[in-house]
Amino acid sequence: MPFDVPKAIESLGKAAEGGFSFVKTAKEHQSETAILKDRDSLQKAVNFAEKIILLSYRYYNRFSKDDKKEFEDLLEKFLKYN
Repeated sequence: MPFDVPKAIESLGKAAEGGFSFVKTAKEHQSETAILKDRDSLQKAVNFAEKIILLSYRYYNRFSKDDKKEFEDLLEKFLKYN
């Protein structure tokens, strides 16, 4: 039984291609997982920011005129992007 070199090379090439495909897919899933974790972290940060805003608003009447203006501007921007 003779050894078929071209078929062996072809099989080796297919195996290497499959390995590279696996690595590419694994990296894509890793990136997706990182994006989902970042999104969850950002959502938690937004939730805490909302609580900070509500707490700060309790003392709004004690703010100086400039602080009131800045608070209103920042609140408007926050609401625009949230």
